[in-house]
Amino acid sequence: MPFKLLRRFWKDTSAAVAMEAVIITPVLAWAFIGSFVVFDAFRTYNTSIKATYAVADILSRQTNTVYAYDIEGMTRIFEHMVRNHGDARLRATQIMYDANTDTYSVDWSHATNGEARLFTANLIDLEGRLPIMAHAERILLVETYIPYRPAFDAGLSLLTFENFTFTRPRYAGQVPFNPTVTAPPAQTS
Repeated sequence: MPFKLLRRFWKDTSAAVAMEAVIITPVLAWAFIGSFVVFDAFRTYNTSIKATYAVADILSRQTNTVYAYDIEGMTRIFEHMVRNHGDARLRATQIMYDANTDTYSVDWSHATNGEARLFTANLIDLEGRLPIMAHAERILLVETYIPYRPAFDAGLSLLTFENFTFTRPRYAGQVPFNPTVTAPPAQTS
């Protein structure tokens, strides 16, 4: 008797669409939300890479002295480009290579929003990522860190996108930096 009822239930096709809809709707909703979160994460990561290149390019074109407030301003530009609200970090560093001693040294470094500056002693950790350089050549290293919080809990946790790019100074052998001036001069009329 129970097998007869089970067989009859299995062959009965009335209300099959409604039952399928009840089963598939949560799966479709989860797939839609999940694809949105993954797409948004890739968009944020891609935008952060492009914004890092833009900041490095701006910095490499400087021929006048760069001040700490200039790099703070570049951080705000970076945050605007990646649609972040004040918790992105940026570190800009000028590095020189000495071929006689086969060593790298930091000319200057400035970091924003709590990121640590880079010192010559820390370069040993980055030497494998630095390009081959000529004697007394300088490069500008720009590192950015942007936290990503997914809009929905769909399998991604809090991520930090880290970008690392370097470029040569374009119009001069080096970019001069003055860390003592932290605010722009007052405008006179």
